[in-house]
Amino acid sequence: MARLQVKPYTVLITATGKAPITLRLRPVTLLAGVGLLVGLPLAWIGMLLHQNVRLAQQNQDLSETASEVLTELDAIGTEIEVLKNRAGLPDGRVESTRIPGDEHKIPPRGGISEAAPAEIMFEEARRQLPRVEKMLSIAVKPALEETLESEAEQAAAFPSGQPLAGKLSVSSEFGLRPNPFGARGYEMHEGLDFSGPVGKPILATAEGVVVQADYNGGFGNHVRIDHGYNYETLYAHMSKLAVKIGDRVERGDVVGYLGNTGRSSGPHLHYGVYRNGQPVNPRYYLKLEETK
Repeated sequence: MARLQVKPYTVLITATGKAPITLRLRPVTLLAGVGLLVGLPLAWIGMLLHQNVRLAQQNQDLSETASEVLTELDAIGTEIEVLKNRAGLPDGRVESTRIPGDEHKIPPRGGISEAAPAEIMFEEARRQLPRVEKMLSIAVKPALEETLESEAEQAAAFPSGQPLAGKLSVSSEFGLRPNPFGARGYEMHEGLDFSGPVGKPILATAEGVVVQADYNGGFGNHVRIDHGYNYETLYAHMSKLAVKIGDRVERGDVVGYLGNTGRSSGPHLHYGVYRNGQPVNPRYYLKLEETK
């Protein structure tokens, strides 16, 4: 097939009394020029569209990030209120206007939905941060530390430890029991008796201060420990004492050794727990299996 030949054109422009102007037009060059003039605006428009799409994506990412930051701040605020309640601080939240019984219903709201600008959300987060930091450092943290310290002290004072190592063998329960020496009648037993070999170490069941450590006709060699928080424990019929009045003991410290002194029918430990000066069943604190 013969190749199409594009011929040049000559345009003659004349005017009366003036020399004529001759223009020689080559179609290939003319088309290239027209393409360049049209292509430049299209390329510029395409670049602007690309930039706008990129900026829109960046704005979307910023909005999502700002929303996440505010959500996290709200969650932190809720946790702070929980910590404040635990520390005994007043609730700083505004009183609810919800009707009693409708706590789980969403309050009436409405309006046109418009996405919040990222810069406004970031500004709100920036405004809230100092308040959250101040509340944590000045109010919540000191009160919570004091509360946790008090809770730790109460836990240490709670007589939940075992008075003897290993499996405990209960030889007499708390409460009403027949006379252990064979006489007629009943008596109130204000503790639990644990049988064992003479000389077995007897352990403090909680942290406290020794307030009695001597011999008594009924309890024999015995130790009484004041744990604070209205708790005391008693360890009786020991063969030997290992502490003296005024000693401070920790849970698990040896306070004496199992024996058969005082009013006792055989080697055993009488262990008593007192709450507000009144005897209570040690089973509630030792978590022993109930007898059948």
